[in-house]
Amino acid sequence: MTVPQPDETLLIYIAAISHVVSTAIVIEHEEVGHAYKVHRLVYFISEVLNESRTCYPQIQKLLYAILVTSRKLRHYFEYYKIAVVTEFPLGDILRNKEANGHIIKWIVELSTYSIEFRSRPTIKSQALADFVAEWTEIQEPIPAACPEH
Repeated sequence: MTVPQPDETLLIYIAAISHVVSTAIVIEHEEVGHAYKVHRLVYFISEVLNESRTCYPQIQKLLYAILVTSRKLRHYFEYYKIAVVTEFPLGDILRNKEANGHIIKWIVELSTYSIEFRSRPTIKSQALADFVAEWTEIQEPIPAACPEH
């Protein structure tokens, strides 16, 4: 794993599958001998979802993954610029003043940080987040199905 420099932006790649959310925090910079910028892993987090969270829609699972990461790695969120790399409109959701329930609590908590959202041009680091989520889910027994609403 790599230690980021003070002026670097941390990129966060997220993955959410049925029972697991995962994030990979990386830095991207140019290195001699490489034609393209290189991604270096700073940290990764994976969490097995409890039964009620497995019922969240996909977009809520992705927001929850960012929330968990911000709580566990608060010092990174407070000190560095953060860019979440995703193809989902998470930035729009975090700016939505009409959200309700636990989403509004998440919005309030995450709004204390300067989080930028970028579209995903490459999948190198996304592959790590996906792998950790999928591997963790394979290791866990599958809980009961979500109750009908």
